[in-house]
Amino acid sequence: MSYPEQVKLADGEPVYIEGLESNDFKVTARQLEEAITEKTKAFILNSPSNPTGSMYSEEELRELGEVCIKHDVLIVSDEIYEKLVYGGASHTSIAQLSDALKEQTIVVNGVSKSHSMTGWRIGYAAGNAEIIKAMTNLASHSTSNPTTNAQYGTIAAYTEDDGSVETMRQAFEERLNGVYEKLISIPGVYCVKPKGAFYLFPNVSEAAKLNGFTHVDAWVEAILEEEKVALVPGSGFGTPQNVRLSYATSFDALEEALTRIERFVKKHSN
Repeated sequence: MSYPEQVKLADGEPVYIEGLESNDFKVTARQLEEAITEKTKAFILNSPSNPTGSMYSEEELRELGEVCIKHDVLIVSDEIYEKLVYGGASHTSIAQLSDALKEQTIVVNGVSKSHSMTGWRIGYAAGNAEIIKAMTNLASHSTSNPTTNAQYGTIAAYTEDDGSVETMRQAFEERLNGVYEKLISIPGVYCVKPKGAFYLFPNVSEAAKLNGFTHVDAWVEAILEEEKVALVPGSGFGTPQNVRLSYATSFDALEEALTRIERFVKKHSN
């Protein structure tokens, strides 16, 4: 949800390309090509993705990259969830696919997700030196600099591999596999199984209809009031038929949340 506002702050106009649920919420090279105009400056890519957990394959990245090179469009690649991938998959950065794509890409990353260091507020960008210098000049007059403790903590996170990142990744994958089947067994709920990040993004439009709700947002609010389960409406991400559910919490809490959602759906089904 931050991307559009960041574009507006830079006096740009955000243009949306819908990643269809039928394509695991991913956009295609053809869609990208059709959206580009002479005013297009950059393409924002997030893989693995928030809120869907979808991840682009190397082939898909190459196709998107070719379009960007053809039209001289900068790629902003948000790879904050790169360490959290499942099912034996591996993450590919679009910047590593060719020298041309490396030059065309600004990689955005940090330790918030990979090392569970959200409160440390450490992020970084890597790319063309001139662009990075311009970013640094701007940042120096706004956010200033991260604290010393956060900087040293981040150095330790990247240089002292004690296996904790893999332990966390395995825990997330166990939670995903443990709750996914229970989620899709709830009447009226359909969900593309994510390949990364730590979110489930089910389509609950049919469940909402079963409960007499025209809009998913109202259904989400009713579940919060009655069952005390907080879901993030997909309307904030441009997909009003979906909700976001994070599994960055205990398995017991997730099971209880899904039990309450199922209870609500069955209790209020027409």
